[in-house]
Amino acid sequence: MEPAALKELEPAVHGPAHAWLLPHEGRIHTVQAMQALAACATGVHWRWGCAVDETAPGKLRSTGGTEHFDWVFDVRGTGARPQLPVRGVRGEIFWLQARGLQLTRPLRLLHPRHRVYLVPRAPDLVVVGASEIESEDRSPVSLRSTVELLAAAHSVVPELAEARIVHSESNLRPALPDNLPLLDTQQGLTRINGLFRHGWLIAPALVERALQEMTP
Repeated sequence: MEPAALKELEPAVHGPAHAWLLPHEGRIHTVQAMQALAACATGVHWRWGCAVDETAPGKLRSTGGTEHFDWVFDVRGTGARPQLPVRGVRGEIFWLQARGLQLTRPLRLLHPRHRVYLVPRAPDLVVVGASEIESEDRSPVSLRSTVELLAAAHSVVPELAEARIVHSESNLRPALPDNLPLLDTQQGLTRINGLFRHGWLIAPALVERALQEMTP
């Protein structure tokens, strides 16, 4: 896509010499999605703040002791160590309030150093992310990430100059040594891990495959 065509689709975007349009690319508000999933899961008993130390076919060991189940699904991320060689990769994001900004679809900036994305959220928020740092530090976002990510976002959407930073957060993505997702099924136990940067994108397909592997 040439600059003129890009300008017609997204007038707020400036600078890129070329762009690609992905017509069916979706977006999801992850916090709202988790809240909705928890609210609609009838018949489920949640145990918040209860650490699971180990899983095995048909049972798990937690702070409350060992419990037995028909089937155990282990999706603990970095909590699956030492049973899995999973590591945490630090990521940081920002929520910007940009009143009046006309941005209708997610943007991904192909940058030599940063994998930057911008996602508009109603009514006037833009999510900017995400750094990728080989560290398991969960402390607040760093000055370096703040400068680099927001400068990259501003370079393609100049109207963000007057946006306000209303939220920032950091967390860890679970990754395996090959950075590929793992789906391991044995009788009574399914392990899903290593979804890295792509958890919300590939989770539905992995769940469908996991259920198929459980079928006798």
